[in-house]
Amino acid sequence: MTEAENRIVNINSKHGEYAIELKGNIIRVDGKGVINKSILEQYLEDVRTITSALQGQPWGFLGFVNGTGILTPEAEHALVVSIQVRKQFGMRACALVVTNADIPSLVKNQFERVYQRAQIDYRFCASEDEAYLWLGTQDCSTAFTE
Repeated sequence: MTEAENRIVNINSKHGEYAIELKGNIIRVDGKGVINKSILEQYLEDVRTITSALQGQPWGFLGFVNGTGILTPEAEHALVVSIQVRKQFGMRACALVVTNADIPSLVKNQFERVYQRAQIDYRFCASEDEAYLWLGTQDCSTAFTE
């Protein structure tokens, strides 16, 4: 494994927290709480750092929402813009597991709006295994090799 594949980023604030891990060419993110613009900006920088190891190759996103898991309106807009930019640097698809969110339907509605506005392929999955299977149909895998 490369240094980037071993890298895990953990961020905690009074509003929200997340952990990022690169597995193959899939970025796996566990998030919790309310995500404001400040947390989102740090997250986007962490994603840029981790995906640089992929050198422009396609990659996918697997997210887990725990607890509140919602974005402030400002963060929602910033996430749409950032996904549009990240698509230019290899981001191919997003899988999201919201079964552990406080209000899964609210989180699902918000992220569906984000993904549609960003014009990226996405799927809401009931489990991690289901998400990996779907991401595999999008050329994303934990066994990715350059």
